[in-house]
Amino acid sequence: MARGVGRNRVRELLGLAIWEVELAVETGLLRRLPDRTFDPVSVNAALAEAERFRRLLAAEHRCNATQAAARLGISAERFKQIAADLPPVSVEEVRKYGRTLVVRYYRAADVDALADLAHADAELRAAARAYSRSEAARKAARTRKLNLARAVAARAEIEAAKPVPDGDPVQVLVWSTALMEAASVWPGPLRRLRLIVDPRVPPLAATLREARMPRAELEAMLNALLNRATELIALLVLPEAAERELGVPIDQAPADLPRFGDHLLSHVLHELVSAPPPWLLQARADQEWRLAALAEARRAAAEFSRRDQAEQAAVEAAARAASRLSDTAVAELFGLPPDAIRLLRPNSGRWSAEHVARLLRNTPPWLRTESAARAEADRRRRHADNRAARLAERQLSWRHRWAEVLGVPLEQVPPAIGRPSPGAIEAIRRESPSWARPPSSC
Repeated sequence: MARGVGRNRVRELLGLAIWEVELAVETGLLRRLPDRTFDPVSVNAALAEAERFRRLLAAEHRCNATQAAARLGISAERFKQIAADLPPVSVEEVRKYGRTLVVRYYRAADVDALADLAHADAELRAAARAYSRSEAARKAARTRKLNLARAVAARAEIEAAKPVPDGDPVQVLVWSTALMEAASVWPGPLRRLRLIVDPRVPPLAATLREARMPRAELEAMLNALLNRATELIALLVLPEAAERELGVPIDQAPADLPRFGDHLLSHVLHELVSAPPPWLLQARADQEWRLAALAEARRAAAEFSRRDQAEQAAVEAAARAASRLSDTAVAELFGLPPDAIRLLRPNSGRWSAEHVARLLRNTPPWLRTESAARAEADRRRRHADNRAARLAERQLSWRHRWAEVLGVPLEQVPPAIGRPSPGAIEAIRRESPSWARPPSSC
């Protein structure tokens, strides 16, 4: 049996790289024997037709998307779109840039077969771009023509409507504000107008912009109205002052009343106040009616609250009265004399229904018999007497201590004086009341 040819020998004979040798085996151009050597017959056949072998091997080269796009002279993204239906010969996962990328490899021959398609696609895209530019140019021309027509119409509208300085005062103010908006200039005397909102200003400013008037022309129109507008600003009356003069809110005035925003002109306000028109008289009557209705509603609410509080107080008083039991009623419940029960009242001095209910549920021994009740009463009396005696004794010792510390007679110390703590002594010495002074200094 003939011996196989080693890989290095095959490389020398055919002038191939290692990966090309492996690709030739993978695609069947060379045959590998079980001992990893190469079949001499396939090697000799490749040598005999070396040009054909290289052409076939080149057709089997593997190309990723970037390499394939370079072969076709297009971008990688465009190649992916064109080769969407082209099956890859292998797919590998590569860890790169901290993530896993999927890389697809295609046969070089399959990629070259897409050359006509790529060329046609490039021509179609170029034609589409040219058409798009042409359409954009036509659209831009139409837009320019339309904008020019709009500018001409807007300019004609402005020429027909622009006021003269001695014309309608409100129109002078509206146009002055719109001109400042359109020209983006705010002369000092007219800056107050920026704070007043008038619904007629924005549409007029938009018309001025649509007319494509140069800024110099807008400023010239503004300068023509500047002096008159400055005079009119001084005549504007604040809404609060106008409402006080009219007696009604400014928003109740009719829409055709001359005003700039919510500001009236002083002469208009004077005419309204001196000779009130029917709408103002009606608005004042309606305002008075609303105020009277509001006052009546407040009075009714206050009366309801007062009545509700009185009823609540009466209910609470009744509840307190109902929750208290007399000595006689308690004596009947426990079967004891009323005079004995009177001596056993709780510290609050009254028998509440809740307290009596607790005593009935858990009756103490001193409420079971008359003798036990009187014994408990005697015990409580003795306890109170002892407590009073201890308190008097303690109070006397405190007085002795005060007299000793301050150097005053015992009878000079008040009977109800508190405990002579260090803080209390310091406070008395600091304030020095009359009783704390020795007799010689009084």
